[in-house]
Amino acid sequence: MIAKEDFEDWKLNPTTIAVLAELARMADERKQLWLTKSWNEGVADERALAMLRGQAEGFGFAAKASYEQLFGEPKK
Repeated sequence: MIAKEDFEDWKLNPTTIAVLAELARMADERKQLWLTKSWNEGVADERALAMLRGQAEGFGFAAKASYEQLFGEPKK
């Protein structure tokens, strides 16, 4: 398992910052696409909308996950 300090250092890496920002962008994009499909286009395809929502939630979680969410409380 990775130490919390190493995780925090990794999150400060410019490459990590860029990847996490892209994941957040992709989550927002999926949310917008869900709204466009369901609200603007009147699409009621439950599977397609569920897929978009799942992707948005997954990308969003990956972009913002804390050490504790991923690994639990650090060992003392």
